[in-house]
Amino acid sequence: MLYDIAQWKVSEADAKKHREMIRKIVEVIKKNRGKLYLTHSTFCVLKSEDPTVETWMGIDEYKDQESYDKFMKEFQKSNPDWAEFFKIKDEWMSFFVPKSLNHKVFIEKPELRIA
Repeated sequence: MLYDIAQWKVSEADAKKHREMIRKIVEVIKKNRGKLYLTHSTFCVLKSEDPTVETWMGIDEYKDQESYDKFMKEFQKSNPDWAEFFKIKDEWMSFFVPKSLNHKVFIEKPELRIA
C-alpha cells in the first residue's frame, strides 16, 4: 500500500467554515469515486490541549505506486473532470494556518504488516 498523508492546522475561529469545506470536498470525491485510484480516504483531527487550533490530517490509501502515479497524472487543475474539486480546494485551503501544511507519501512494507 501507499499512503498520501497531509497534515495542517486551522484556527479555532475558522474551524466551522473549514469543516463545511471538508464536507464539500468529501461530496465531490464521493461523486467522482470512479475516477479515483485510491482504496480508502479519511480525515482526522488530532486530540489536542490547545483550544486555539485544530490539527488535521488527510490520509489517502492507494493499492500501489502505479495507481498513485495514474491518479496524480489525471488529478490536475487543467483536467476539467476535477474543476469542481479544485475550485473548492482553493477556498478550503484558505482556512489553513499559513505554512502549516505538511505533505508526505509513505510506502508500506508488507512484510511488516500486522493486520
